Amino acid sequence: MFRCARCGEESSSRNALFRHLRASPCGVDAGVAAPDTGSGVAKTALAFAFDAARRDGCANTDFAHAERAARPRDGPRGRDKRVHDLELSKEECRALNERRRERAAKRKSQQPPAPRTAEDKAREIWVGGLVGRASTMKGFKEALWRAIPRGCAAAPPQARFLKQRGYKDNGRWVAYGFAVCRDANEANTLRVAMDGATVVVGGEAIVLKVSPATYTEPKLKQSGGVDDAVSRGAKAKIILHPGEHPNPRDVLLAWHTTDIEARAKSRGISMDEVIAEAVRCEHEYIELEGVRVSESSTKTLGDALRATRWPGQSHRAGVKSERYLVLKRDIRGSNDVYASLKLACEAVLAEVDADFPYDSLAVTKNFISSPHLDIEDKSYQFAMAFGDFAGGGELCVEARDGTKRWIINTRERLARFDGRSVHWVRGYTGTRYSVVWYVNRKTKFTPQKFDVDESFVDDCVIHEAPKCCCVQ
Repeated sequence: MFRCARCGEESSSRNALFRHLRASPCGVDAGVAAPDTGSGVAKTALAFAFDAARRDGCANTDFAHAERAARPRDGPRGRDKRVHDLELSKEECRALNERRRERAAKRKSQQPPAPRTAEDKAREIWVGGLVGRASTMKGFKEALWRAIPRGCAAAPPQARFLKQRGYKDNGRWVAYGFAVCRDANEANTLRVAMDGATVVVGGEAIVLKVSPATYTEPKLKQSGGVDDAVSRGAKAKIILHPGEHPNPRDVLLAWHTTDIEARAKSRGISMDEVIAEAVRCEHEYIELEGVRVSESSTKTLGDALRATRWPGQSHRAGVKSERYLVLKRDIRGSNDVYASLKLACEAVLAEVDADFPYDSLAVTKNFISSPHLDIEDKSYQFAMAFGDFAGGGELCVEARDGTKRWIINTRERLARFDGRSVHWVRGYTGTRYSVVWYVNRKTKFTPQKFDVDESFVDDCVIHEAPKCCCVQ
């Protein structure tokens, strides 16, 4: 039963209560504004009566449409209303919109590119039937993981693209997506195994539809004999030549602004002068040799790297490398397709620092490194390289104060340095594999004590050089 809060009359249904309020004196003053109830909105008497009825024991009654009627009809709504409520100035609104556009552009730039070659297309599968929570990117990834048959040696496909309103099925919008497998054979195996599989995502059972990915080839636009890629002004890949270091200005600007300001303050000069000096100075490098481990452990890890079946797309789209794989240290049961690689990494590091609490591994092939900081790291890290690369490929690190630079030979040798200082890889030719052991858990945080641990080396050769203007 539903009871009127003003006269106490009981109604058999919610609609009957509404009819009573509209027809009786209890609601005749519905167009008159009632006193503010503390919400900042002057509600009509009708809405006030509905609220009173709800407080009087009708908690299960939905008066949403009455509350909507009580809201003011003029003024901004949605995102504009939030900006209006914050009382931002025009300049602040422009800055806010600019930040939104920058974040949207960043998200778009980090999206994996669409496949171009026939080999890349053969690795992809089309997955449909995604409804409910599975129609989000997070739910799509969960559905892919749950659809893998237990005991299957294949790795879960990587979600590359999701179309939320993809097609209609019995009047309901259904999402579809594209997923990338490690190779064409695995794509065919998983396509057969996953097609028609029932998985539970977000408490809702869905039936997946899986088929080979098909694409419509776009027509190339001709512009004076130049193909579409050139006419759009496609950027050429920046590749370091053998033995070459990155642009000195790029090395400096890879630091946080606070670090550059600290350098300028210690020197008593402006930031522009610090940048100008960094560009014109020729830095000398402290040459170090990493620590060797046993030949058997090194060979096992090298063989595991060469035999690795790499994922269909890089785990870090913003990093320039032929292959990039991020692994957690823990081995996840019999389905962990990278268990042998993890065990080989564990054995190598155990010989020099068995207590290092690393939780993640970064495994790369032909890593092209621009100067960067590993801002998510919580401690120092270890690195080792493998392969037939020549003419460079060493790990390079710059000190936080800019007074030192190191060049470390990590070919089948371990180096200990802190990735929270700017570092890069010198240009090279050939094939280069690398493994980085690092800490990502906040509970294992350690403050930075060194840029490069010079005590953790087999040999140290320092090239004396004239003091440059960047050093006091």
